[in-house]
Amino acid sequence: MDNYASLCEYSARITGSKEAAEGVVQDVFASLWESRMKLDDKTKIKAFLFHSVKNRSLDIVQYEQIRRKHKQEIIHLYKEYKEGGGDSTRESRLMIRVHEEVERLPEKCKEAWLLHRKEGLTHPEIAQILEITVKAVEARMAKALKILRENLSNEIDIDIHPTIFPLLLIFF
Repeated sequence: MDNYASLCEYSARITGSKEAAEGVVQDVFASLWESRMKLDDKTKIKAFLFHSVKNRSLDIVQYEQIRRKHKQEIIHLYKEYKEGGGDSTRESRLMIRVHEEVERLPEKCKEAWLLHRKEGLTHPEIAQILEITVKAVEARMAKALKILRENLSNEIDIDIHPTIFPLLLIFF
């Protein structure tokens, strides 16, 4: 079995997803290629690759766990809000503003944002579709979130934890 297949299999055991595993391995190979000049002859490439794949795979698992946890919290809070007779006018206005701001995002950021938020794709899946690295997807998502947070800060009158804010935007 070649290194690519072995690494994909290893990552898939950690992430539970063949697609995520392929994205992780592609990102690790791209990262290795970008830093090839920094490597010396003593670097054990196979060990380096497995170590890198393990770390990136664990990052994805941790990210998804946090995302699921916060998503459940948001769903719970949203249900409480609706059951308590939430302000539907304010909610409608906020939904309209979020959609407007998403439409105003730079095209590359908007594309990554919609693939993630509307289609539910993971960063490695988006990287594969857009033929970019996972790091590039993360950069685009971070930029989109920063823009949305800045442009919507006046609309949201409560202090929302930075990790919950992006999940809140899923519902709008």
